[in-house]
Amino acid sequence: MSLKHTLLGFLSYGPQTGYDLKKQMDQSTQSFWHAHLGQIYPALKKLAQDGMVEITVAPQNGKPDKKYYLITDAGRAELDAWLREPLDALLPTKEPVLLKLFFSGALDRKTTLAQLERQLKARRMQLRIYQEETAPYIQEIVAQTGLTRESVMWEQVRLFGEEHSRMYIRWLEQAIEVVNERMSE
Repeated sequence: MSLKHTLLGFLSYGPQTGYDLKKQMDQSTQSFWHAHLGQIYPALKKLAQDGMVEITVAPQNGKPDKKYYLITDAGRAELDAWLREPLDALLPTKEPVLLKLFFSGALDRKTTLAQLERQLKARRMQLRIYQEETAPYIQEIVAQTGLTRESVMWEQVRLFGEEHSRMYIRWLEQAIEVVNERMSE
């Protein structure tokens, strides 16, 4: 996966500024794919150099000109080729929380429980975001754009996020019980 394909994917829905793209990511893919503006603009510049996007400039009174990025036929072909690549491999992931917890047996029970409780709170917040913010956001985008076909997969990804959060919450609740029962002070 790359930022290049993420940007091409968002641009396939229509022209956007770098700021628009960042906002789109923050409201839709943030929990599984994100980037900073400092990464987005250089990636857009490279996509333009590679002929995958075109830039149009919209002058503004008293403000810097706005740059809109539009996907080209070459960009659509690249996105299409990437989307068609087989998804038969399980890619290694990094979970800093799990790594930290893996080694936390050396900590006292109180500290370990505090770490687990913090993560439980964060996961519950993430679940709430999927349910109360992401779901309405998808509906809003569909109402504005008419992208109903695309929304089918957006909703499936959102539901995955919900289920993943629920699984993580169940696991954390169990881990807290185990730590309370088995770890001495």
